[in-house]
Amino acid sequence: MSSGDDDLNDDSSSSHKQYTFTIENGVVTAYFEVENGITERESIDSRDSFVINGNQITHTKQTSDGPEVTIFSDPDADGFYRVTSDSNDDNGRPGDGDHKAYKFTVENGRVVAAFERDDGVWEQESIDDDGTETYTVESNGDVTRTEVKPFGTEITRYSDTDGDLVFNRVSEQWQNGPNAPGSGHFVLEDNLRFSHSDDDDLIAVRRGEDCRGGGGADDFVIREAAHLRIADFNGNEDDTLVFDTGLGLTSVQHLIGFVTNAHYVGEDLIVEFGSDVSITIVGLQPDQASWDNVSVLS
Repeated sequence: MSSGDDDLNDDSSSSHKQYTFTIENGVVTAYFEVENGITERESIDSRDSFVINGNQITHTKQTSDGPEVTIFSDPDADGFYRVTSDSNDDNGRPGDGDHKAYKFTVENGRVVAAFERDDGVWEQESIDDDGTETYTVESNGDVTRTEVKPFGTEITRYSDTDGDLVFNRVSEQWQNGPNAPGSGHFVLEDNLRFSHSDDDDLIAVRRGEDCRGGGGADDFVIREAAHLRIADFNGNEDDTLVFDTGLGLTSVQHLIGFVTNAHYVGEDLIVEFGSDVSITIVGLQPDQASWDNVSVLS
């Protein structure tokens, strides 16, 4: 991103790999990598298995170090898939279409266990038993998680929209406590959405989520230092990146001081804050890459 009218034009262009699959009687019999107009067949042997779920294909390869899981998605059903999650990719960066998923074990109306899907593998999450973390099963089947922290309370809502017992985060909200003033707290107490509408939305930007806005002027609210991805930022619709981190940021200029690199990969702008933190903005045109579309709250 650039300051004022000085736009980034350092375009280190590279193509995005795509994949096609041959499916016979519901079974993947072959798959191909497509890059720069060249199609190459990938090998399949007894160590490979595929699970087809709608427009998503999960590929598991058994190796001496354990299973490697790659998830391919074709959201527009055009026959070309892209990698959305790869357990063999250790850079921690989310891919296209990534969304965290959750499962809950409910006994007598009470959540007794919670699981998060990480790289295609379900892992059990710990639940604090000191009263600071509670789960509530709502009358409509949604689950609400409430966690009391030193400077306030974080409320996260999960919903199973298609009845497959797999939940996605729907929204999160921060309620400041009496000791909130100072570093370590968030400013916004509004409800942040994980899905968009056609109105002006407050969108939660979280690791592992392919964050999308909709129509209108959307605020993409950043609250964690991680590898983050925003799929449809549009400066012409007055979309804004809002940094509400609780880390003591005081201004946009203060934030710029932490930028270590900013460059294009294909049509995607990647802004890096060291090796462990980055923001990828998909398809952002160079003439829209401006710090004028950034706001710092904390």
